[in-house]
Amino acid sequence: MQGTFGQVEFVPLPPRFAERVRWGSVVVGCSMIAGVVLLFGLTTFLQGIVHGHAFPDALLGKAATVLPPLAVLAMAVLVLTCRRCLRGDYLVIASAQSARNAFVFTYVLTLILIVGACAVPIVFRVWHDAPESRAPDLLTTIVTLAFATTGFLAGMFYVRPSMQTLRRFSDHPIW
Repeated sequence: MQGTFGQVEFVPLPPRFAERVRWGSVVVGCSMIAGVVLLFGLTTFLQGIVHGHAFPDALLGKAATVLPPLAVLAMAVLVLTCRRCLRGDYLVIASAQSARNAFVFTYVLTLILIVGACAVPIVFRVWHDAPESRAPDLLTTIVTLAFATTGFLAGMFYVRPSMQTLRRFSDHPIW
């Protein structure tokens, strides 16, 4: 069911699903932010123990350390803004399409940055005190990928619900 109100196209949502979008986007977005901050803190703490300082010596190594968590934070902000696609219990189609495009772009960018963060310590010498250490930080890489994937899937669930999801949340047989 799709309708228009003025110039805005919208799709009615079951009230329980609209409520899930409102609260779920806040819970998932804030959890992602807190998780990434804790992960970054743990990573810098462990690197400080292993190397004597928290960040790599090379500028490229510092960028590889900082950019993937920043991309996940951008994904978390996108998840938080999913609720802007709602007008009452209606999903605004144009806003949802913009949000979907932003999610895809941010997720692909995050994947590229994660792969780059893995490749940088292998290809370049980023820690001057340990020339034999060329392994990437797998804990940070895997957890960052998990956060990005969770944010992407949650965001797509909120702005592009399937008919099965709408039926499950509906109290009426219109779906």
